[in-house]
Amino acid sequence: MRTLRSFALLAATALLVGACTAQEAGPQSEPQSGPPRDISRITTGELQSRWWSWAASSPARSNPVADQDGTFCAENQPADAWFLAGTFGGKAERRCSIPADRPVAFPLLNFTGSEAECKELLAEAKGTVMLDRTEVAVERMEPTAIRITGVEGNPVTGQAGTVTTQGCGLWVRLGTVPAGEHTLTIEGSAGSFSLSVGYALKIG
Repeated sequence: MRTLRSFALLAATALLVGACTAQEAGPQSEPQSGPPRDISRITTGELQSRWWSWAASSPARSNPVADQDGTFCAENQPADAWFLAGTFGGKAERRCSIPADRPVAFPLLNFTGSEAECKELLAEAKGTVMLDRTEVAVERMEPTAIRITGVEGNPVTGQAGTVTTQGCGLWVRLGTVPAGEHTLTIEGSAGSFSLSVGYALKIG
């Protein structure tokens, strides 16, 4: 048993204060493959587990959450979905090309920790998402059990292997986006933490 001291907020993501998790030995999760899935139909636990594992699948030097301009937007994306990231706090402006058939999903702010910690932090969370000047509905995800599998040196868990914890946050399941160029703006805050991410998206 090991302790991972992390509370994460992101639209992906900022790592802040502590949470107890179980560290499990084992190989990386098998990548998802096959035709695009209906992101609206998977459970909140599965969506969060998959997103967190994606965010933990790259070391700091090529991590999409730490990326400032979108260079690593396509890093380790699954075959059946496309995840977007926020920041570890602060602003970023990114360009990202996404295949036309990929359903898009991302958190404005997300947290890991004990159930009580998650609920406390979620109570402070607020944010907005705009796609081409139209506000997008935000989904509030209550604490649920998740599993995060990462590589050595990733900035999310800091270590290789799988951890189990509780996850919660504010999320958007954008689904597939029409072909063409779009602007996406993500704004989020919780307490003293805030992030702002602007995406120039090219779909197709």
